[in-house]
Amino acid sequence: MAATGTGFRVGFCVSGGGRLFRAAVAQSERLGITPVVLVADHGAEADLESFCTQHAIPCVRLQRMPAPAFADMITPLAIDAQLDLLCLTFNKIIPPALVSHYRGRIINVHMSLLPAFKGLRGLEQALTADVRFVGVTIHEVDEGVDTGPIIAQTLVGVRPDDTAAALGDRLFPMLRAMYLQVIAWYVQGRVEKDANGHMRVRGATYGELPVSPSIELTF
Repeated sequence: MAATGTGFRVGFCVSGGGRLFRAAVAQSERLGITPVVLVADHGAEADLESFCTQHAIPCVRLQRMPAPAFADMITPLAIDAQLDLLCLTFNKIIPPALVSHYRGRIINVHMSLLPAFKGLRGLEQALTADVRFVGVTIHEVDEGVDTGPIIAQTLVGVRPDDTAAALGDRLFPMLRAMYLQVIAWYVQGRVEKDANGHMRVRGATYGELPVSPSIELTF
């Protein structure tokens, strides 16, 4: 998928291995998206540049920098990309000016069942709290930290000998499907905010396990 297409323009910010980003690129034609830029954190997987080169996606690798410098760099970069959606699997706070510009068009993956366990290491926090279920939330981004309205969630039960890594491995297949489905819902224009400020997907099925709203696409 080239970076100069005419489809639904999606940017990505990645702090880890980029597995969800890679999945979205692999499914980009089916989803109806054009991946137009990747911003990779300084500690993100080393091969992301070569992956982006293979798929003709511009990649910007961040260096360690203070928050004001980060804001000055990423805000014009993302705005100039003219995105329809910005997808985060990112351990950095998005600057308020960028949130304002793309309000309603930035989504984040958080490794907990929000509003519980906000911030870093959500699964570790949940294990420390001795909960019986953990999950992942995809939410829209606002000016707070993991405070934006929830779009979709998935969960698994916690076993007595679980680690955060083991939970992440069990959650990932459902997270991957949920992530791709949420992107598809945005492409379809079905993600809406109700009168109470809650996110709803028009025509979706709610209340079923393990993902709500229910996945409609098969990946």
